[in-house]
Amino acid sequence: MKHTSAPTVTQAALRPGGADTRPRASGALSPPTPGPASLSPPSFVPPSRVEEYRLVQKLGSGGMGDVYLAHDTLLDRMVAVKFIRAAAADAEVRARLLAEARAAARIQHPNVVAVYRVGELRGQMFIVSEFVRGQSLDCVDIPMPWHSVLELAAGLARGLAAAHRRGVLHLDIKPGNAVLTEEGEAKLLDFGLAKLLDPVARPEPAEPLDGEIVREAEMAARLLDGTKHVSGGTPHYLPPELWRGDLPTRRSDVYSLGALLFELCAGSPPHGDVAPQDLPRVALTFRPMPLATLAPGVDARLAAVIERCLEIEPAARFASGDELRDALEELLARSRHAAIAPEGNPYRGLLVFDLEHRAMFYGRSSETGTILDRLRSEPMIVVAGDSGSGKSSLCRAGVLSRVLEGALGGGRDFQAAMMVPGRHPLAALAAALEPVLGAPAERIADAVRAAPGSLVRDLRARVGERGGLVLFVDQMEELATLSNPGEAALVGEVLSAFAARSPSLRLLATVRGDFLARVAGISGLGDEIERALYLLRPMSADKLREAITGPARAKGVAFESDAVIDALVESTARAEGGLPLLQFALAELWDARAAPDAPLSSADLAQIGGVEGALAR
Repeated sequence: MKHTSAPTVTQAALRPGGADTRPRASGALSPPTPGPASLSPPSFVPPSRVEEYRLVQKLGSGGMGDVYLAHDTLLDRMVAVKFIRAAAADAEVRARLLAEARAAARIQHPNVVAVYRVGELRGQMFIVSEFVRGQSLDCVDIPMPWHSVLELAAGLARGLAAAHRRGVLHLDIKPGNAVLTEEGEAKLLDFGLAKLLDPVARPEPAEPLDGEIVREAEMAARLLDGTKHVSGGTPHYLPPELWRGDLPTRRSDVYSLGALLFELCAGSPPHGDVAPQDLPRVALTFRPMPLATLAPGVDARLAAVIERCLEIEPAARFASGDELRDALEELLARSRHAAIAPEGNPYRGLLVFDLEHRAMFYGRSSETGTILDRLRSEPMIVVAGDSGSGKSSLCRAGVLSRVLEGALGGGRDFQAAMMVPGRHPLAALAAALEPVLGAPAERIADAVRAAPGSLVRDLRARVGERGGLVLFVDQMEELATLSNPGEAALVGEVLSAFAARSPSLRLLATVRGDFLARVAGISGLGDEIERALYLLRPMSADKLREAITGPARAKGVAFESDAVIDALVESTARAEGGLPLLQFALAELWDARAAPDAPLSSADLAQIGGVEGALAR
């Protein structure tokens, strides 16, 4: 099935009213009727210049207004300006527009079209947003190959996760509200139906939203007659709970994104063959047909993720964009990476999981996804946690291995440089950057002594327009505890320069939590660390189980029973610094087996003395 011909330029505002104008499968809902009566006739013609924006050409029109390509003369960039056909006296329309703009402006993320400002001209309100070159997903050929859907899904889930973390619901996710840029990035757009959540007073997922959202939902419920474009979304992407008039949550967005992905895989949306008048009843009663039936070539793991998004009961879905992103990121990483277990013992004992141990690193998928997500838009992330919490393994085997596989996106080929400060951090830094800059370490060190700020400029020039660098500083507390003070100050200046926003440079670091204040006292680092901080919490019982069973499973070896796993989890939770002890016990347990294919048994665990006794033994 082929959608309409793909345009060469796509922008958030090309469908200002959210109208879904693409061809539909047989039996699908007809296109929505024109917008509400509060909209004035499309008679407004803007001048050639609106404040600092010089209008270049008209890009398109929709139910809510017209969109123009414009040149931002102050910042010298191209933008999109959407003029809203709303009567100036209509307070409700104006309030909704302001809410839309504020909601979208709260989200600064590579997978969300950015909103820059909102203004008014001759009674016509306008929104200035990022101009995106590419094509919307209602203009692509479907069904798509499953691996292409997976790439798109991961990007859109990242954008949705960013919105959910900032307390914003989209509530109208559909192919027409997603765009694939010329650089291959997927972006969510048109938060015209987004509503603000109160993340403190209204925790996800059980509690409904309040205030304006209650009134909006009640209005939407009255309109749910199965024959109209629903004010709370587009019918085939509308979650079942909104058909019955429940209030939306993050799980509602998860359903809509799942419906979009379902269509990309199968060629039609869920229940695409159902008559319009039957759609509410069917959506509330029956799960969509399995993807394995409609699209047998789709990877079973991806199909399972999508089908979980489409569960009728919200509680059975992923709880938020973050959870969905984590599942897709893990699947994407496994599909890109040949998950071949290294020879020998899959557990690391007291050693760190490094880049080559990616296939054996389990239990930190959500943390990996969050750090990667932040690195896509933030220049510096500092992972702080207790000694033995697994900070280094997370960054090396979890984050950096994915960076080298292309997880940061943006059309750049990122490389990684790693250092541990030690007694002479300047020498360590120069040695780490020697392969990147192609200059001897001694010369790099001399350049830093002469002008610390010049190093970052040299790195930007060296990696070029299509390259990138992540500098990883492991055990950054050594700058305050072990390093030569003069060298530590110079390196601190260099590291603080990484905090200047650049598309090509990122800084990732680990620091022990009990030394965080001392590291922040190094010249130039204090304010930057505060903004860049990521607190690594102890692993939950479920994550410990994953870290225990994952490496053995990858080697084709089972545990004798759940009781063995439970004993390991409980012992780790009791022990101080339990994570390294767990890894050591698992390494010992692996070697204690009677045969290479023998399961990991309670007898073997008793033989090594359990988690507490393994190291002592």
